[in-house]
Amino acid sequence: MVFNPGLTIGQTLKNADIVDTFKCGNMGGMRLSKTTNTLVIVSDYIKGIYHDKWITGVLHYTGMGKSGDQDLYWAQNATLANCSHNGVDAHLFEVIDAGEYIYCGRIELAGKPYTETQPGEDGHDRKVWMFPIRPIPDNDVRKPQMFVFTDMKDYKTRGKDVDAEFAKMVTSKKKSGGKVQSVVIPVVPKSELKPAVVIPPDIIRKKIKHKAFGIGTITGISGTSIDATFDNAGVKKMGYEFCMEKKLLEFI
Repeated sequence: MVFNPGLTIGQTLKNADIVDTFKCGNMGGMRLSKTTNTLVIVSDYIKGIYHDKWITGVLHYTGMGKSGDQDLYWAQNATLANCSHNGVDAHLFEVIDAGEYIYCGRIELAGKPYTETQPGEDGHDRKVWMFPIRPIPDNDVRKPQMFVFTDMKDYKTRGKDVDAEFAKMVTSKKKSGGKVQSVVIPVVPKSELKPAVVIPPDIIRKKIKHKAFGIGTITGISGTSIDATFDNAGVKKMGYEFCMEKKLLEFI
């Protein structure tokens, strides 16, 4: 069952409110809660440790790990990379003004994670994993204007020094007591709605072969996900549509 935090898109929370709502930790940009089965994603532009950016309505979010090369399969990087079929709901918050967390709603992966080079907390360049994510459904949540790009060409043209420019602006705003400028991106309505996922009820107890988990048996259906017990990997919850589209499993 999808967790409903009871929040409104654009609602501003304090850190303590996030902890209380999602039953997660109070630190870090990726916070997993086993109680609510959620992953809270925080894109904090104030700290300047990670270099996130919005390109064509997709947030390119930097993975977990402050120094040294990041590992896609470590901690919550792996959780976010597998959120399409691990049953964990990911929710995004943005920090544009210190201490204020703007709720952006649930998110999904908009593409495969990829690597790029960013400076770590120690100032040395390292490999980081970038996760293209987008809110579902699309919304007009506030975004920091300097980190919003119309396309990759726009990003390559003016994105090189944007982090340094933003840091200067934050310092200036702090001195003047003002807030960081943000922008609302208009939403373009989608031409047609995606049909609801329908899982055939007769697949329960059928044998399957998963590309990663091996041989198993479907034991139940939970909304748009299926539960399966694998001989070598144990119990797994997977998104049915994702598995079928990516041909991750077959019935045997």
